[in-house]
Order: sequence, then C-alpha cells, then structure tokens
Amino acid sequence: MSVQDSTDRNDTEGSLHPSGVSRRSLIGILLRTLTHTFESLEHRNYRLLWLGMVFSMGGFQMQMVVRGIYVYDLTGDRIITSIVALGFAPSLLLVSLYGGVLGDRMERRLLIQISQLLGGALAAVIAVLMITQLINWGHLFIVSVIHGAMFAVQMPARQAAIPSLVPKSQMSNAFALNAMAMSIMTLVAPAIGGVLYDEVGPVTVYWIVAGIMLSAVVFTSLVPRMYPPDTNTKSSVVGNIIAGFKYIGRNKVVLNLMIYSVIVALLSMPFRMLVQVYAKDIYGSDGSDVGLLLTALGVGGLIGSLSIANLRKGHRRGWILLSGAFVAGGSLALIVGLPYFAAGMIGMIGLGLGEQARWALGQSLMMEHADDKYRARVMSVLMMTFGLMPLGTAPMGFAMDAFGGRFAVGIYGVVLLAFAVYSVMFMSRLRRLI
Repeated sequence: MSVQDSTDRNDTEGSLHPSGVSRRSLIGILLRTLTHTFESLEHRNYRLLWLGMVFSMGGFQMQMVVRGIYVYDLTGDRIITSIVALGFAPSLLLVSLYGGVLGDRMERRLLIQISQLLGGALAAVIAVLMITQLINWGHLFIVSVIHGAMFAVQMPARQAAIPSLVPKSQMSNAFALNAMAMSIMTLVAPAIGGVLYDEVGPVTVYWIVAGIMLSAVVFTSLVPRMYPPDTNTKSSVVGNIIAGFKYIGRNKVVLNLMIYSVIVALLSMPFRMLVQVYAKDIYGSDGSDVGLLLTALGVGGLIGSLSIANLRKGHRRGWILLSGAFVAGGSLALIVGLPYFAAGMIGMIGLGLGEQARWALGQSLMMEHADDKYRARVMSVLMMTFGLMPLGTAPMGFAMDAFGGRFAVGIYGVVLLAFAVYSVMFMSRLRRLI
C-alpha cells in the first residue's frame, strides 16, 4: 500500500461530520449511549427479574385485550364489557396497601412468583372453561378482579426489590428500563393478542398466555431470595399500614413526590382511558385510528423511558420530573386547540413522554429517598393511583357528555398546567432533587 493510499484511508476514517465531530467519534458516542442506557442489565439478578417482568407483563397485556374482545363476542353487551374491563380497579385499590405490607414483611421473590404462577393458572382455567363450554362473563369478571389484586401484591414487592439488585447510581436506569419494558409490552402484546385471537382462536391464546406466565416464573426463580431488612411480624397489618403512612408523612421528599405523582396522574391519565370517545366525537375516527393514537402514546412512553434511563445524579432530575406536568398539560392543550388527527397523534406522544417523567423517574426518586424497610409500602400507596382512576375518569366522562370532548379535556389541561406552575413555585424539595 502506498503512503498516499494510507493517508487517504486515515483521512476517510477520521473525516469530520458537518458538526465537526469525526465519524469514529459519533460511533463511539452512540455505542457509549447505548451501553449507558442498558447498563443495569449487566447485573445478572436484575436482568433475570427484568426478563420475568417482561414475560409476565406481556401475558397480562395479551390477556386483557383478548378478555375484552371475547366478553363482547360472548355477550354483545357494552356495559358488561366495561364492567369486566374495569374489574381490576377496585381490587387494586383495596389490596394495594396490604400488598405493600406483604412486600415489607415477606420474602419478595416469593410474592412475585405467586402472582405470576396464579396468572398462568387462571389463564389455563379460562381455557378449560372455554373448551367445556362452561364459560360465562362472570368468570372473566372474577379473573379481572383477581388480576387487580395480583398486580397490587406483585408491583410493590418487585419495585422495592430493584434497589437491592443494582448500585444506587443506577437506580434511575433500572426503573426506567422497567418502565420501558412495560411500554413495549403495552405496544406489542395487545397487537399480538388481537392477531392470535383472529388466527387461532381465544382458547389457544389463553394456553399461550399460560405458557408465557409460567416462563416468567422460571426467570424469577433464578433470582436469589430477596428478604426485606425488617421481617418483624409482631405488629398487625393495620399497624404496618399506619406506620407506612406515618413514614411518608415524616419523609418530606417522598411526601412531595407522592402528592405530585398522584395529582398529575389523576389529571393526565383519564384522557387515555377515554381517548376512543374523544377520537370518535372530534375526529370521526374508527377503531384503527384509535389504535394509532394509543400506539403514539406508547411511542412517547418508550422515548421517555429511554431518555430517563440515561439520567444520573447531578442531572437536575427534579426539574425533569416537574417538566413532565408541563409536557402532559401542553399536550392536552395541543389536542384541544387543534382538533385535527395529526395534532392528536403529536399530543399523544407528548402525553407518553410526560407520563414517563412522572412514573419512571418518580418511582426511582421515591425508592432512592425511602428506607428499604418502607419501600414496598411507599410503592403500594403510589400503586393506589391506578385504583383511583375512576375519580379522574368519571368526571371527565360526565363533562364530555354534558359539554363536549374539547371543553372537558381542555379543563383538565388547564388545571394540569396550573398545578405544574404551582409545583415549580411551591415544591422546592422537588426542584432541589439532583
């Protein structure tokens, strides 16, 4: 090779991007970013717990969509279908606090495994009832209720266990990857479930779900037992619940995070529960358009999760958390202000971004600032947010009925933006979080 050829090759390899950065540097930055984004998965035990969550969440999401389709095919009744779909909310609300106590008193891996195993067993039972033609909508409602209770037991134990599996410096990353996996499953699993329902029928789908849930148990079984630091069971369950609330009241950072998270959720999440109503009334959309809007929401959540996964202490995480309310409120304002489907798609992406700032980053900061022996109870109080959704969804539904979709969603957007301003002005503890 000539000297000139060698020089030309070196010039090519080190050639500058228009921004002034060499191509080699750009590749290096990209590789470092990807490594940084998924660094928590380098820890074997967290990776196994994460994979178990991916499988269990995938099975849960598939079962939810298939259950909704099947119960409507079975009954042809919209009200019954809604009752079955919302069956998880009351049990989630009622069992959440008890689930938090269990997570702080019992071995956490066992709680997760029981929840996953029960999910697989219930799917198998429904498949058998279908085969024997004994199935009715009441069975599906009972399963929906049990799923809510399972979720209320599993999630506090799982989230409280994560800080013991990764270094403190990677907690934001670990919780963001958890949220990312949930976003991906929310996007992919319902679509797979819907296709399988049409192609192979509901019985086969339920057997597949049972297999997926049992696979989650296998992955979780490979994680070492995870005991809470304080397994004293002398205090009553009620005493433990009260102690958890007292701890949240004393820990002002956790209290502020809890208040912020719950209020933002009650103002931002109801729209996603009623998006099909808004889309039909304002855009004249059909089912496929609603699917696209929900996909946009999932895409926003995925982008938000990946972004949060790269945050570390010193990145002014408090300000990023607070910005989530502005992004979510601004997205609702965009959806209302521009009554076009394209604007709705952009707004849904923004809602997904704002939601991850509240959920993934908020969880991480709560677990980071909570004592280990209270972490599951702190998480259980946050989990109650999902059970409280009717408090936010019902008023929006009534307002849509009485005044129209744009007025109802606009009110929620204005209140959310007002609360965002309030949070920045008066929640100084959140502003100071780094």
